[in-house]
This record gives sequence, structure tokens and C-alpha cells, in this order.
Amino acid sequence: MTKTQKLNTILFSLLVLIIAVALYYQLSDFAQLKNADGIPTDMRSLVLWDIRFPRIGLALITGGSLALAGNAMQGIFQNPLAGPGLLGSSAGATTVSVFLLYYFSIPLSFLLLGGVLGALASFMLVYFLAKNHGTTAMILSGLAINMLFSAAVALLLSNAESPWALAELYRWLQGSLMWAKMDTLMISLPFILFGMLCLYAQRRYIDFLTFGEETASTMGINPQKSFFITTFGVALLVGATIPQTGTIGFIGLIAPHFARIILKKRPSQLYLSSALIGALLLLVADLCVQYIPIFSHIYIGTLTAIIGAPCLIWILLTEQRKLAG
Repeated sequence: MTKTQKLNTILFSLLVLIIAVALYYQLSDFAQLKNADGIPTDMRSLVLWDIRFPRIGLALITGGSLALAGNAMQGIFQNPLAGPGLLGSSAGATTVSVFLLYYFSIPLSFLLLGGVLGALASFMLVYFLAKNHGTTAMILSGLAINMLFSAAVALLLSNAESPWALAELYRWLQGSLMWAKMDTLMISLPFILFGMLCLYAQRRYIDFLTFGEETASTMGINPQKSFFITTFGVALLVGATIPQTGTIGFIGLIAPHFARIILKKRPSQLYLSSALIGALLLLVADLCVQYIPIFSHIYIGTLTAIIGAPCLIWILLTEQRKLAG
């Protein structure tokens, strides 16, 4: 068994164990809850299938998707600090979601579709602005679009007339899995699977980029086409998860970096390990928010930022030491 297989087996086994514990932890407490009529009712099935299962599923899908997207972006730009939202897809999904929450009372499923469209629209805008001007122009265009959409979100929040609406938007922006619903999760799956297919189809392109774009061109790869397909897949992954969870940062940055440190493999060989690490990190963070009192008033997006910021500093210091060496 290879090192990659051993790591993936350990991560998968750990995930299964934590999922089992999370599903059935203190489930017996819901065996005799009183309903609206005061009659003792067994609520275990309701809690298990309508609350815990969708929330755990959303944690796994979101953590895995963000880690896959982060691994792809780090491979494309050959930079461990590249994240899923580098080209504006995250900001686009967030802005459209906030706009829909601000002006319309719509089901979560329609919010999901709006987020996907927002992510794709912002990505396409960045892509067509800089597609003929190189990597640096692409990153700068993404930065500009991110700043523009951040300003749009700030404008919406500053003009919110209802304090309850403002509070709800702030809660959503901090990130949480409390809105998990099975029907919305199922609607997001086709987008996520198609995004994964885009990344898988262009896995050779990511590997060849480690030798430079010119080398990739000589290996029968169309860099511009492969870049578009890969980043389009990233936009799908980001757009299909953000409307369900709000803003959750750092998972897509640190999960693939941890996989790279442990395995030291080509980018395409890190996808599965990155996804498992991302799913595990987000699931554990959500369980901390739910069951550990010290984290009970913290949203999961805030917790991942608290954990991720020191990791980001560590990555920066590590890269500096490498350059100095």
C-alpha cells in the first residue's frame, strides 16, 4: 500500500468514525419529547434524518468541494496561497446571495441557483478581462472583482432598513451549516459533480504546469482551454456551496497545503486527500460549534478563520524559508 493510499484510508476511516458518533450522539434524549399537544413523541427519526444527516452531509460536501477547488487553484498558479475565490467566484456567489436575501424572500433552493449563477458570472467577467494578458493580469482582475463585490455587499448591509434583516445577513456572512436541508443538498449535487468532472478531466494540465506553461503546450495540452475548464469547475464548486453555508474561509487554502506537505505528490494526486482533509476539518469545526460550550456562540466561518489565519502565517513563513534556502 502506497503512502497516499495509507493516508486516504486513515482519513476515510476517521471520517466514518466521526460521522457515526455525530449521528448518534445523545440521540436517546429525543426518544420522549413532547409535541405541540403535550404528548410524548419519539423524535429520534426526525432529528437523525431531517437535522443531523443533512448537516453532516453539507459539512462533507462543502469541505471537500472547497479543498478540491483550492488544490486546483494552487496547482494552476503554482502558489500555495491561492484559494478557491482568487478569481472572483466566491465574491460573486456571496454578493448575489446577499442581494437575494436582502430583497426577496425565496427558498434556499432558489438562493442556491442564484449563487451558482453569481459565481459563474463573476468568474467569466474576470476571465474575459484578462484571458489574453497572462497570469498576473488574471490575478489582478480577480482581486479587483473581489474588491468590487465586497463593496457591493457592504453597501447592501449599510442600507438595510430592518435591524432583523441586517442581523440575518450578518449571521449568514459569518458562515454556518444550520441551514442544511436535504432537498437543497440534492439540488447542489449535479453542479458539484460537474465541477469535479471538470477538474478531473484537466488533471494532466495541472501536473504539467509544475514544469511551466510552455512545457504543458508541448505535451499536447491547450493551456487556455484547460485553464478555462479547470477554473470553470472551481466556480461551480464554490457557487454550489456558498449559498448553503455563507462565507467559510481557509478550508480551501489549508487542506490542499496539508495534503501537499504530507504526500509531496503531483497536484492531481492530491485531489482525493485534499477533499478528505477538507471534509474532516469542516465536520470537526461544526461539531465543535455545536457541542463544545466555549465555541457555542461562534459561527463556523469565524472558527475556521481563527484556525486558518495562523496556518496562513505558517505557510508564508515556510515559503519564505524555502526561498531563502
